[in-house]
Amino acid sequence: MKPKEFNLKILWVAAFIIYLYLLTKLILFKGHTMDWDAVRVQLMTIAQQPDLIHTRTVNLTPFQEISRDWHSLSLHRPGTAIHLLGNVMAFIPLGMFIPVLMGNKLLSGAKVLVLSLLLSLTFEVTQLLTGMGIFDVDDLMLNTFGGMIGYVLYTMLIGMKRMILGGAAHTPKKEYNSNQSRV
Repeated sequence: MKPKEFNLKILWVAAFIIYLYLLTKLILFKGHTMDWDAVRVQLMTIAQQPDLIHTRTVNLTPFQEISRDWHSLSLHRPGTAIHLLGNVMAFIPLGMFIPVLMGNKLLSGAKVLVLSLLLSLTFEVTQLLTGMGIFDVDDLMLNTFGGMIGYVLYTMLIGMKRMILGGAAHTPKKEYNSNQSRV
């Protein structure tokens, strides 16, 4: 790997770490200061008293919150648009990071789908266990949808780049060596 490519990869990894930090702060801590000690205390409490899990609010009915939010939008309640769009928009960058960091290869879309769902599920289960939010199946769907939108945007950008650069954006140039045919 060339130094320039290595530096670019490091930059992408750093941006991804910052993205995960901000996403965690947004989803688990609702934008407030990140207090990992509070998470630890909540997890210890649920480990010592597992029956507390039954006191948590859970939505396992698909489209329940989405339709409630959609109806609230018709009543001109702006907070619901933030909830709907926020869940989608928060995961759009993930759909772009995954093919960049894992390589844009066959089945990249499937990787984005699975990893978006798994990351969202991790956040939802953490909210369930810590009581720092509500486990909501609709959030899983919206977050995963956001990841897929990000992937579609990424593939469109790569396609545009290839069109602008003449179709061979990722193909290295072949050089001739005087002692060999094409290298």
